[in-house]
Amino acid sequence: MTISLIAAFVRLRTQEEMTAILSTIVAIGGLLISFVLAPWIVQILILLGSLGAMRYYCYRHSCQNRPRTR
Repeated sequence: MTISLIAAFVRLRTQEEMTAILSTIVAIGGLLISFVLAPWIVQILILLGSLGAMRYYCYRHSCQNRPRTR
């Protein structure tokens, strides 16, 4: 996880294209591996947190399905 965060930081601060591509690949790969290797309770907490954040985002930006009125 730490390596992924460092790679994401390098991605944001670099101006070179090759470094940006490689650090993005390392960041995404590291995050996926750390999620797969995390205990199931941590995975459930991440899932619930992301669902809560998505619900909050939709509430703030009115992106819920509403019937169309003419």
